[in-house]
Amino acid sequence: MLSALVFGLLLPGSPMMAVAAVLAIPLAFGAPVAALSVLIAVTVLVPFEVQDEFSVVGGSGRPGLLLVDVLLVLGLCRVAWLILSRRIRFDAPLLAAAALALLLTGALAWGIAHGAAVSEAGHEARRVMLGVGAFVLAWPLVHDQAARRRLYRTLIALGLALGAWGLLQWGFSIGYTSSADVGVRHGVDLTSSGRGSLQGGLYAYPVAVALASAALVSGRVRSIPLRWLLAAIVCVNVICLWLTYERSFWVATVLACAFVVMVSGAHARRIAAKWAPISVVSLFVSLAVLAPGEVRTAVERLVSVTHLQVDKSYEYRVFESRIVGEQIKGRPLTGSGFGATITWSKHDTFQTLTTPFSHNGYLWLAWKIGIPAAAFLVLVVAAAVVRRGTAAEEWRRHTLRIGSRAALLALLLANVTFSVFDVLGITAVMGLLVAVCFSGDDDLAPARPLPPRGGTPEQARPRVRPR
Repeated sequence: MLSALVFGLLLPGSPMMAVAAVLAIPLAFGAPVAALSVLIAVTVLVPFEVQDEFSVVGGSGRPGLLLVDVLLVLGLCRVAWLILSRRIRFDAPLLAAAALALLLTGALAWGIAHGAAVSEAGHEARRVMLGVGAFVLAWPLVHDQAARRRLYRTLIALGLALGAWGLLQWGFSIGYTSSADVGVRHGVDLTSSGRGSLQGGLYAYPVAVALASAALVSGRVRSIPLRWLLAAIVCVNVICLWLTYERSFWVATVLACAFVVMVSGAHARRIAAKWAPISVVSLFVSLAVLAPGEVRTAVERLVSVTHLQVDKSYEYRVFESRIVGEQIKGRPLTGSGFGATITWSKHDTFQTLTTPFSHNGYLWLAWKIGIPAAAFLVLVVAAAVVRRGTAAEEWRRHTLRIGSRAALLALLLANVTFSVFDVLGITAVMGLLVAVCFSGDDDLAPARPLPPRGGTPEQARPRVRPR
């Protein structure tokens, strides 16, 4: 009924908005797990140019609303209704999310007030707010057993789709886009034969590997087809990660997998000790036979770590971080706001450029929203990494928590050289992972028990006649 009413009101002036309302309103209010799954799948798999082309409001190259924005807003309305109707408590995590949303909104207004382009400021704010919003949407779901089961299936399907999408990009040499979220970028620095590096899905590959690895080493997956499915997720995403030739993500993923094995217990360590060497050797031999050029490029790329003095990307990041640090010193408390830019160059090395971007994600965040707010956001994610479950926790939930902690650890490590908080394709995933890590052992309860429809509990009891 609500969808039909909104469709009729919006159709004359905004057909796209009317269609989005028909699709998004039932999804957001009637199937919240599916809505969250669609939001994450779209941000991870669909290039920004495609999302922008089908904007609900605005259009290609113009400020507007994406489908994921509409889903997010409607989902937040649903959570607000649950809080107001006392179906869930407005607890400390939700309060922290609300505080972060206010800080981010202030950074958006602050940036525009100081001359930032509205479109650029809005894009940057959207990327970070998607993470906070996804956390709020996921918070009631991770406490519900039936919703968690559907989330498990969603994550498995998304892991397979991510790996398949990466291999398709590489196999068909899909061109590198201006939004840098899809395609194969030409050439590989400090190598002699690299034909390009895979960029689409770059930030999500370590997450898929960590989550699937946690399930495999748990030793609790009894279904043989499911084991093969999880192994396939690890395999295809490791291959895609290999083809990115990004050393930071290689190291971060290895450390995340080591974290999984370390915190999963002695049984997991025995499983990893038995199967990890066999899997690594088999994968390496297979790649050496099927793609010897890619193996040679990867080895050259890895060895290039010892030649930082001639590594232009390293020098670029050092000089860029110095410039951003000067901006932070100018406004350490408030930041420069979303959309703020830096203009810099280096004589005979880097040409003059103006950019709102910084490779170091921690510096980027402090530059945009200020040191206190940035520290608060980073500490929330770090606290999620170190939060442990209890021995009584159901094993699927416990395994998902371990994988989520490891995935967040990988992203925090990669954030030193790649700005994770500024990437549309991973912030919503981070919000879900943080919600999983902070979820308690009990399901969310109403703020106050609601009486049955017949009245109070005492009134609802059947009367027994004394004999």
